[in-house]
Amino acid sequence: MTRNIVHLVSPYLFNTGSWIYSQMKNLKGYESHVFTTFRENPEQYPHESVVAAWEFPEPKKFVSRFMLRFFDRQGVFYRPHHDRLKPLLYQAHMGFEGVRWLEFVKGTKTPLVTTFYGQDVSKLGRLEYWQKKYLKLFEYGSLFLAEGSNLKNELVKLGCPEEKVAVQHLGVDPAKYRVKKREGAHGGKTIILQAASYKPKKGYQTAIAAIKDLAETRNDFEFRVIGSGSAEEVAEMESWVTEYGVGDKVVLLGALKHDQYRAELAAADIFFHPSQLAPDGDTEGGAPVGITEACAMGLPVVATLHADIPEVVLDGKTGLLAPEKDHKALASHLSKLIDNPALRDELGAAGRRRIETEYNIFIQMEKLARLYDDVIKKWQTK
Repeated sequence: MTRNIVHLVSPYLFNTGSWIYSQMKNLKGYESHVFTTFRENPEQYPHESVVAAWEFPEPKKFVSRFMLRFFDRQGVFYRPHHDRLKPLLYQAHMGFEGVRWLEFVKGTKTPLVTTFYGQDVSKLGRLEYWQKKYLKLFEYGSLFLAEGSNLKNELVKLGCPEEKVAVQHLGVDPAKYRVKKREGAHGGKTIILQAASYKPKKGYQTAIAAIKDLAETRNDFEFRVIGSGSAEEVAEMESWVTEYGVGDKVVLLGALKHDQYRAELAAADIFFHPSQLAPDGDTEGGAPVGITEACAMGLPVVATLHADIPEVVLDGKTGLLAPEKDHKALASHLSKLIDNPALRDELGAAGRRRIETEYNIFIQMEKLARLYDDVIKKWQTK
């Protein structure tokens, strides 16, 4: 008998959603299907069973858009697809997806698991509108997943019963991140890499300030940046590079496909990710998946004491951490690693071992399957 589950994520799938795709493809014992608003990056994230509301014929497409925009509701015309698949549970990716699908899932009398990832707690969780919506979600939902202890605590503060929350690390397949001997792939310079969207919480202004500090005493490095954002965010990023006078040190690569991104990881020497509290309250919530992937590639990480980053990066053991926005301390960490290739190798190797045991996608998916089994068993015996 096929054991179906439906993933609720929109769009399916945004460029940086590799961790969701990895979960779907590596989960054993269940067949994954997707309900979404519209498709995106189908070549990068191919999946056969996807139902997209924007592909419905009119007037269903118009009504679906209307309900989402004005009522934060999804699933208006999905009942036939539910009846066809008969899923044992629904898995919402992001708290707001859980909210939007809540009434539909309740109507099907199916358990709902919701994974929170960051801004759905730290940013939306500050707003009364979403606080009220989340309380309803917490009441019905069977299980809520957080990628780290910090995010779990934030969910409990929002009113989620602690017994309904479990920590579920985002995993990667170590085999896809082979550690390579780094021998100056870019003209003998030490390559510092950051990969993230241009959102304020990613700390790019702090990163550029640290690069300026670094450039005042040395010339043997290059800072390569993978990422993009809105036109305003791109313009702001470019203005920081000019303002801080580091145009000769910074290479803005824009958004890259995941295989291109992994190639940049393989050629880098240090992964840099100075996350920080954004002006609107947005945080990482958990830890950026890019840090996990960098550790899997055997890269030492320089980052901040922010959200669940210290749970992934052990300060002094797999990387070096500094307080948020402390560009001087971050520059000092970068300089230390540039001067000490042996330390880079030591931290990188320790980070790789940690990923193999604590953030291995296969280990994490075995744990997730057991959590799903438990949810379904309890639901069926209610």
